[in-house]
Amino acid sequence: MPATKFPLRSKRKAETRCKLIRAARELFLKKGYDETTLEEIADAAGLHVQTLYRHFATKQDLAVAGDIKWLDIFREDIKAASGKQNTFEFWRDWMDAMTDHLTRDGGDRYRRHLRIRHASPTLLGTSRQIQSEYEDLLANSLAHDFQVENKGVCLPRLVAGMLMAGNGYVLRQFDLGEADLKAETLQVIDQVYAQYADQIVTQVEAAPKIAVGAR
Repeated sequence: MPATKFPLRSKRKAETRCKLIRAARELFLKKGYDETTLEEIADAAGLHVQTLYRHFATKQDLAVAGDIKWLDIFREDIKAASGKQNTFEFWRDWMDAMTDHLTRDGGDRYRRHLRIRHASPTLLGTSRQIQSEYEDLLANSLAHDFQVENKGVCLPRLVAGMLMAGNGYVLRQFDLGEADLKAETLQVIDQVYAQYADQIVTQVEAAPKIAVGAR
């Protein structure tokens, strides 16, 4: 097959995945995670269930596919931002855009999404694992800002934990209808930034760069 046809195949594959993810999201919101079957999702997407299985082995994989896609985008974006923005600035811009996206309808759909996650132990466990990966990426980036190793119980790890814990608190309050998701998410970042801005080593001040470990 000519090589020029592969991009078209990849495009169709991505479109099929998006159809399945959108159909699953709508059915999960309407019926609940446990009550929705893979056959119903395939049917709602206008596809055969065997097509679904070629893309997603389990309902859990399908349920978290959107979250993993955003994590992959975040991983690339935070890498690209290195040297252009410090971690606090990048994280603030990212969360500013994300909270706009998540509350574009007033936030009702996102609240229901959170409740589906919390109602399923399997999804909740996977969600926490994904959040841990965000924390790891933040810690690595902060280690670069602070010019220290990201190893063990260290400042980058503790600050990343503060950012994620603060975000988790705001999400819980938002779910209860007691928080402005955007304003309070950004407030958390601003408060942590104010506490640790003086730890950021500028390029002029920086000593020879120390290798940053994954953990």
